[in-house]
Amino acid sequence: MTLSTIELSEPAARGVKEEDAADVDVSIVIVSWNSARWIGGCVASLRAAAGSLEWEAFVWDNASSDASANIARDQAGRGVEIIASPLNRGFAGAINDLLPRLRGRHVFLLNPDCDPAPGSIELLSRELDRRGSAGVVPLLVSRDGVPQRDFQLRRFPTLRSILAETLLMDRVHPGNRASSHYRYRDLDITTPQAIEQPAAAALMLDRKVMDRIGLLDEQFAPAWFEDVDYCRRIFAAGESLTLIPEARVIHFGGSSVETLGFDRFLPLWYRNLFRYSRKWLGKGRSEAVRWAIVVGMLLRIGAVKLGIRTEQVSRDASLRGYREVLRMAWRRWDAK
Repeated sequence: MTLSTIELSEPAARGVKEEDAADVDVSIVIVSWNSARWIGGCVASLRAAAGSLEWEAFVWDNASSDASANIARDQAGRGVEIIASPLNRGFAGAINDLLPRLRGRHVFLLNPDCDPAPGSIELLSRELDRRGSAGVVPLLVSRDGVPQRDFQLRRFPTLRSILAETLLMDRVHPGNRASSHYRYRDLDITTPQAIEQPAAAALMLDRKVMDRIGLLDEQFAPAWFEDVDYCRRIFAAGESLTLIPEARVIHFGGSSVETLGFDRFLPLWYRNLFRYSRKWLGKGRSEAVRWAIVVGMLLRIGAVKLGIRTEQVSRDASLRGYREVLRMAWRRWDAK
């Protein structure tokens, strides 16, 4: 496959793979939105990471207003397609629209703020073939090699873990059992381990399993919790996911907050937490989550007014974000 840039006038038609297409080992999917700071390094790292595999890659640009698509085009080589969508389809929508085009036995979802280490994609693909599980994940590390376990590795949210996180228990008592269990702080990450909910910043899935599970749920657009939901559907189907710590991916992180701004990111994140709770925890427990969010935002507003806040976020942005989440939660997100 040679490098090409595809301009879309509407979302791609959905369906099955072309029957006459030759299968490849891995289809790499990168969904980008205003990712100019990271996308070049991500695309440039693919060939060394794929090693001896037969692979293809798609960079779906979600109507970026920056130079993301051009930078990806400059770095892309043979086997990479840049798809410039005039619409922001979100993370789930972009993947759903791309699925019919993918020829790989495995599908590697990769965020643009990630640089997979040399050989890491090849190792993941070999391990997925050997283990026969639904998917495998590398260990996400910072640029200095420190594992990002709290960000990447989590069990499925429960009412207890959501209450602990939302009501700031992890700040008051970092070692509380609910948060520690939720964030896998008891897990030995030096050997392969079964993981309920790995972040989809870097996640390799078996294509046959994806075909059986179905499309990602687009109610979580533009992003956040669609990966949690999909992992839960995988486990509900009796499948499993495995961490392969020998495979490393550098994750720079913070791209969503940096691109959107804290006061825009936060309301979307909590809205999708509520939608996830409503889907998987039921009406009564999702209402408890909503009230926990209300109380949690009041606590955060009070803390900011006392001068306690995240250093990277300004006082005004913090207050705008917390107040908007409070307003939306009080209104039940307009019952949508």
